[in-house]
Amino acid sequence: AVAAPAAGSSVDGVAGGRLRGGAADLTKPMPIISSAGEFLLSSAAAVEQVSGPRSVVATVGGRLRARRLLNAVFSTSFDTALAPADDAGAAYVAVPAKAPQLLIVHTEAGASAAAEGSAVADECALGSFALSLADAVLMLPPCAQPTKAILMGMYESVFAQHLACTQAEAAPAAAGKPSRTLLVHIAQSFADEAAVRAAAQAAWAAAAAATSGAATNSFSSRFELITLALPPKAVDAAGFTAGAAELRTRLRSLSADGFGNPVDTKAFAPAAAEAWARTQAAAAGRPALAVLRERYAAAQAYESGMERAQSSLRRTSSAVAAGRVVDGFGTAATRAIHETVSRFDEAVADVSAASAELVERRRERLVKVVQADVKELFNKQQRSLSLSISKRFERQLLGVQERAGSVAPYQLERLRKNAERAFDAQVASLVVPGLGGPTRQQLTQAFSSQLTAFATKFVDSPAMQLRALAATRRRVSRPYKPPRGLRWGMALTSAIRPKWGEGTGSLSTFGGYQTPDGLWSAHCQLSNDGNIPESSGEKPPPFRLQPKLNLDLSI
Repeated sequence: AVAAPAAGSSVDGVAGGRLRGGAADLTKPMPIISSAGEFLLSSAAAVEQVSGPRSVVATVGGRLRARRLLNAVFSTSFDTALAPADDAGAAYVAVPAKAPQLLIVHTEAGASAAAEGSAVADECALGSFALSLADAVLMLPPCAQPTKAILMGMYESVFAQHLACTQAEAAPAAAGKPSRTLLVHIAQSFADEAAVRAAAQAAWAAAAAATSGAATNSFSSRFELITLALPPKAVDAAGFTAGAAELRTRLRSLSADGFGNPVDTKAFAPAAAEAWARTQAAAAGRPALAVLRERYAAAQAYESGMERAQSSLRRTSSAVAAGRVVDGFGTAATRAIHETVSRFDEAVADVSAASAELVERRRERLVKVVQADVKELFNKQQRSLSLSISKRFERQLLGVQERAGSVAPYQLERLRKNAERAFDAQVASLVVPGLGGPTRQQLTQAFSSQLTAFATKFVDSPAMQLRALAATRRRVSRPYKPPRGLRWGMALTSAIRPKWGEGTGSLSTFGGYQTPDGLWSAHCQLSNDGNIPESSGEKPPPFRLQPKLNLDLSI
């Protein structure tokens, strides 16, 4: 560790905040990488005005918060206005008066996406540049209480780009143990160091797995991660002071503690230029991080919209698969499409103009897919409705044919009109406005034409002919039924019993007449048994007559 100088003395050519000979004040940050990604060699070479080896401390993330932190801890003079007037750089270098053994490199990605074909100066590239150049990197998360997913995303984006830069580098020599980099996770409140370390290690493993061919050591062999709580000074001044003091103590003896290799100020500019060149070579052809995030946001919005649409249509799909017609389908489908598109638009409302075309393509694709699903459900229900009403129309025709033996033209027309009205009433709830398909009137007209053609053929079908034959058979086999009213008649029955031939019954005959309706009749019996006594012991009379009145009431 290098001892701090006494007050008022010069440190490596820095006296009272100004270099000997009237040179520029290096405590004031100078941009070494422009916002367009151009490396500014003359600014980087300005640190040659101070002498001696120095350890490099870099920042990743935080923007204004990182500037305020560096100003408070190292007495630098970064502009901390909400809209800095000199915000023309993506990386700055400063020589802090309170830490003469350090060079401070502050990185911050611009808010807008880089133009196509220009250098990449996003968080991934600048984070990789910081890891390649610095002996210690201050990692500032994007929010006060980041989740594990946020931490993993922050570290993985930097690690992945850094590993891509080191793919072509040869593995470290076996004789020399590679130097490690100190990662200082700056939390705004208490943070679980074990949880932060676990997230960083998982991010390193994921980046190493996704970067084929990279010479990757384990996380612990490349980095040591510590967590410091630095609350905002306005909220907890004592906590901030204690954290700033601990941070300065940690960074004073980086080389002695085995972190990195101090770089001579004359070699700083070439080393920084080489690190940035490697970063740009690895990032060549890759869209800027802002563009990637917007693409990811569009993809997530698409997937979320699809999931919501499928969830809304799932119950309807089950009913349609069972052959049922869902009442109110048109209204429900219209609402599902509208909500899906609205959610997608809300999710991508903040994308830049550079990604507008991609978002529009995603939106059109989402609308087409959802509309295709709705059209499929509509077509299935329309077919089911047409089939069910046609079957009912068929049953009605068979019923009329079975009763009367034929279908009169007026009966056929009435049944067809009833079927059309039933179809029109039900299909009205299925039509989805704005879907681009046939209208309600067109669907009803098409069904009417289909029904007319069906009826014309079905009247002469074998099923209808069998019904007509059955009706004819019933009419022919039906017994005669007299007209309503009361009819009467007389039935006369007589017996002649002579005593011819001793009257012993050797001769016996019977004769008579009856009208077709059975109401009038006359019958006579002739038998020569006049001498044979009856059960009473008396002989029968020679003639006996028995009249009978017949009545027929037809209702």
